[in-house]
Amino acid sequence: MKYFVPFSFLFLLLAGNLQGQSLEDAQRWFSEGAYTEALPVFETALQSTHKNMVKKHIEIYPALGKIYFSLYQFEKSEAAYTKYAELLLSQRKAEAAAAVQGLIEQAGRAARMLSRCEDVQLIDSVIVDKNRFLKSYLLSSESGSLQEQNGRIIYENPLQDKRYYAEKKEGLGKRLFSEIKLQNDWEDKKELSIPSDSLADNDFPFVLPDGLTVYYASTDKSSIGGYDLYITRYNFHTNTWLAPSQMGMPFNSTANDYMMAIDEVNKIGYFATDRFQPEGKVIVYTFIPNEEFTPLETDDEQALIHRAQIVSIRNTWKPDVDYDAYLQKVRENIQNEPSQSQTNFTFVIDDRRMYHSLLDFKNDAARQAFRKAQEIEKTILQTEESLEDLRREYAFAADKKEQQNMHSLILSKEENLQSLQYQYKLFVKNARNYEQFRSVPGEEMLE
Repeated sequence: MKYFVPFSFLFLLLAGNLQGQSLEDAQRWFSEGAYTEALPVFETALQSTHKNMVKKHIEIYPALGKIYFSLYQFEKSEAAYTKYAELLLSQRKAEAAAAVQGLIEQAGRAARMLSRCEDVQLIDSVIVDKNRFLKSYLLSSESGSLQEQNGRIIYENPLQDKRYYAEKKEGLGKRLFSEIKLQNDWEDKKELSIPSDSLADNDFPFVLPDGLTVYYASTDKSSIGGYDLYITRYNFHTNTWLAPSQMGMPFNSTANDYMMAIDEVNKIGYFATDRFQPEGKVIVYTFIPNEEFTPLETDDEQALIHRAQIVSIRNTWKPDVDYDAYLQKVRENIQNEPSQSQTNFTFVIDDRRMYHSLLDFKNDAARQAFRKAQEIEKTILQTEESLEDLRREYAFAADKKEQQNMHSLILSKEENLQSLQYQYKLFVKNARNYEQFRSVPGEEMLE
């Protein structure tokens, strides 16, 4: 007896077999990390009207969730993970469904973070070995210093009498600690009791000169990918650290992001990330910190994703800004900055204010004027020493001709010294007036 099988059923059966073969390929591609090849096959499978086939292959959903997440399509990722959890619950696998909840929440956080991507100017980038990335951080002495010792990153404050670092705590993850320098020894070790996931690693600290604001990286459960960047502040009123705020995109990504450092004097910042990098390499980005949060305004979803991922730093640049000159100026400022003994000074502004650091200045023009005065003061000292040497040589010159030549040189240096002393007084005056009045009445600053 012959049985008649409807053509439509044969078509579905054949399509199901072909789909099954394609899914095997897609699953292999997915396991190999070939997401772009696997994605269209998975998406096509979900469009199938054969519901039993979809239920049979519910592993498509977590795979799609991971692929969408890697592509910064976070809302689609959240939807895929949510559907997966629903299917698990329908199969009475409550424990497995609960385990997916963390992925759903992570995708949701990433989606919100993407929607508020910051419009920040990234002005330089360099790919370096992971174990040598600190060499790319150029900081003024007023910002403190970063160094690597025995496999851990240490931040030391501008006065070189306090340092911060991470250390593994028994039964927990890494925690941040501080120590103060008494004579030549580091003592008074204290933990920074920052609210955190107990098993998370907190590392890569950087402290602003106010001593109250700490940037660090953490693998906290709120992270969207390995290490994320966070910021916290110390509350003097309660003697506690505030709950940390997770930084947004483009600083954080689905990869590891860490070692945020900001030089407030030179208005420059750095952070490191291993996004798009091979094993053992990181990329260090240099950026101009915004004075206040500035969201990126665009209706182009792909442009938003590219800015969050940092596909190109040129996409972040503003028109008519010479970033090469900006970087060169920063490098010159740091290379030519006064010595440590000169950066800790006493400068009277008025009867109520006395400054001891460049960061005490509230007015940028005043800070630059005083910095210039410090540079001139250094030149004055060098010129005075040179004059003393010339005068000694003049006194013991072999003949009058040699004395005449040296006499002309001495007169020239004395004139130069007088000019330097005048400039020094003027820059000091300008610094004081700018800080007091925000301007110098009837007088322009020297350049």
